[in-house]
Amino acid sequence: MKTLVGLRSTFVGLMFCCLGFCLSMGSSATLAAESASSYPALLELYDEFRSLAVPEYRDGVPDYSAPAMLVQAEQLRALRARLNAIDEASWPIPRRVDYMLVLAEMRGLDFMHRLMRPWERDPAFYSSTNLGFGPKMHGAMAVPSLPLNSAARNKLIAKLAVVPELYQQARVNLSDPRGDLARLGIVQKGIERNVFLRLSAETASSDPELAGLAQEAAKATAGFMAWLQEIEASLPPHGGVGKDEYNWYLRKVMLFPYDWDSLMTLAEREYQRSMVFLKLEEHKNRGIEMIAPAESMQEFERRRAEADAELLAFLRDEDVMTVPDYLVPVVGEGPYLLPADRDPAKAGPFDAPIQRHFFRQTEDRDPRPLRAHNVPGHLYDSLLLARDERPIRGDRRLYFIDGIRAEGWAFYLEEMIQQLGMLDARPKAREINYILQAKRAARVKPELMMHAGQWTYREALHSLTSRTPYWMAPDDPIARFDLELYLRQPGYGIGYYMGKVELEKLFAELAVERGRDFDLKIFHDEMLAVGRIPLSLIRWELTGREDEIRLMRED
Repeated sequence: MKTLVGLRSTFVGLMFCCLGFCLSMGSSATLAAESASSYPALLELYDEFRSLAVPEYRDGVPDYSAPAMLVQAEQLRALRARLNAIDEASWPIPRRVDYMLVLAEMRGLDFMHRLMRPWERDPAFYSSTNLGFGPKMHGAMAVPSLPLNSAARNKLIAKLAVVPELYQQARVNLSDPRGDLARLGIVQKGIERNVFLRLSAETASSDPELAGLAQEAAKATAGFMAWLQEIEASLPPHGGVGKDEYNWYLRKVMLFPYDWDSLMTLAEREYQRSMVFLKLEEHKNRGIEMIAPAESMQEFERRRAEADAELLAFLRDEDVMTVPDYLVPVVGEGPYLLPADRDPAKAGPFDAPIQRHFFRQTEDRDPRPLRAHNVPGHLYDSLLLARDERPIRGDRRLYFIDGIRAEGWAFYLEEMIQQLGMLDARPKAREINYILQAKRAARVKPELMMHAGQWTYREALHSLTSRTPYWMAPDDPIARFDLELYLRQPGYGIGYYMGKVELEKLFAELAVERGRDFDLKIFHDEMLAVGRIPLSLIRWELTGREDEIRLMRED
């Protein structure tokens, strides 16, 4: 309206005022619509959603009661409505990718409310400690090493003090517990009880207050475990989500282009392929003895350090991928620890007689395949994510949305170093690699069958242990831990092999497109630079092809 100041004709002034007012109203409406559909609006909505995903606290405990979860679900619906009102069709692809990440996470929380409902179905969800088990309630504590400074002590005391209330709430909230999940919870509570008892014993003389709270926490944990033992035989046996809902979760939350049936076909073919290659490799190496495992921590760490140095030099010297200076393996971390290994009642990794689970049977002999998985795989992924300052995609994903990408990349690296020749002079390491492959392929079917409600946990365990070619006893700790994760987190077990399959699909697509100009190092660096997000979204950014995303975008 300031442009009309100074006009002498009242009539013309009024005309311009009316016209200006109409244009202003139209412009304001347009700007409001554009603002609601802008990228900053998405960022604001994302921040609100991330806050909503954290439960409220009641009496010092995350509130997963039925009323609290009803409120959260209603607020989620309101946020989804706002997200649906955003028209991102004209945005550049990277920003549309961010939109899909927000959409997938909102669907993930919706899936938690509609199907998973761990606060009602899964006793192991109520984990007061963060010892490495699968999905758990918000705020689970990491029991620190002693001695504690003042701040750490006060924090631990506050956590210990609410453990009895936590398990009291859990009994009320668990209105639909499942037998398989209850049995996993019983094992978990036994370890947590032992952790608290050890903490109490270690602080009895130096800190009686802390020791007493730890003793009460152990008592509450044991009471919850006893309650589960009383009811587990009467519970519905299956903890899976069902085949149709499993497919929905894969497509709409994990943004994964395969379904249950195609995964079963692919997995069985890959299992057969791995077994054939293993036997061919064994035939070629007949007469060569298998590598003996390390018998001490010193020898274990020596082999691991040698493998890490050789691996990173190979990746760098052969122009396989960028190896930044900050990609430095952790020194002295020891063998891979399972939650059960953190049980104070369990012996140390090299205490006689040495008890080796499946992965230790492989890594104690030759660490190279698993170090490829963990160093340029998971470690590098974590370091890249920590340095990623982009909004949305620079955050750690909720609901395992990046899981297939993370595990697929790590597993892909195991076979990649073999195909590129790094293991040519190590024939038995090549056999170990194929044993690992067969095991990864063998665990896809158990996850699929558990979630389809066709197998119980015990039936899935038998399948995995009997089809893994070597080093897996019927009750192997790795097998039990794996299947616990896969039952409690859909998509975890399939992620390794099927993520590798999807990554190889992208590899082949770009190789055909680029022809002789295809460069392995550029491909790896480009893929990693997009971020730790679903491979379907990485494919969209690198190729511009939206065919898979259209199906995932639809509700």
